Amino acid sequence: MNMKKISGIVAGVALAAGLSAPASAVTLVAGDLKITINAFDAGTIRYGDTSGVKCTSVAACNAVPGIEQAPNSQPGEDTWGIFSVQSISRVSDGSLIFTAGQNGEYMTGMFGGIRDTYVEVTGSLTPQTLALGTGGWLNMYLTGQNYNSSFGPGGRIGDQGYQGITNVGGTLALSAVFGQGVLGGFPEYTYTTSYANNTISGGSQAYLDVTGGSWARMFDTNMQFDPNNMAHDMFLKVTYGQTGQSAAAGWTVDASGDVMAKVPEPGSLALLGLGFAGLAGLRRRRAAK
Repeated sequence: MNMKKISGIVAGVALAAGLSAPASAVTLVAGDLKITINAFDAGTIRYGDTSGVKCTSVAACNAVPGIEQAPNSQPGEDTWGIFSVQSISRVSDGSLIFTAGQNGEYMTGMFGGIRDTYVEVTGSLTPQTLALGTGGWLNMYLTGQNYNSSFGPGGRIGDQGYQGITNVGGTLALSAVFGQGVLGGFPEYTYTTSYANNTISGGSQAYLDVTGGSWARMFDTNMQFDPNNMAHDMFLKVTYGQTGQSAAAGWTVDASGDVMAKVPEPGSLALLGLGFAGLAGLRRRRAAK
């Protein structure tokens, strides 16, 4: 079958699905990639303003008097949220590979399962909270629509679902877990966050280990090294703060940041898997005749 016929079939599948454009592919080049994201987080806060260590285990952190538990969190969970990929670019030359909404395609996702395991407060005039977490997971999907943060934490569907992200027929592009080793000398922690108590503004970091998804082979590289010299696939860093938009929807904060990854060799990532899934189904039906 020639390329014109293939293109016509893909276009037909896309139109049948109500899409404005056929499926396309993002071509990656070898080198460092930056995945820029926007996010909304639900987190446990209010460990107090008095300096000192507040807890050193998950159970002890859950029992700190006066804490404000992350809204709509799962049992023992202290951080979860949603995100949208705004762009994918190559760091070395600044070339833009993908932007949100390109050809009606979006990458959205959800993360969660992070448990506060060590919390410490420092300072008096402007107290700062340091929270170190364990556990954590992240899932990213290719869909035909962007996320809608206005659903707030109430948009969560069970453990790893969210309205408009996981229930709209998207394709799982990447699944990952938060890898141990984010803090030098303390390899048990998977997530570190620090914020000013009076503004709930700060930043977080984590390493990610790919576990599945249609893009897993491309990003499962073990080319990011943590301070304990353990290898991971990606490095996540974000800055966040509580704004009118996040507070009105019930989120603790909204955030922006990026995920760094290294791709060792060129490759193409098919976007909007619905179109290609339809093409594959059409081929199977023809073969069965």
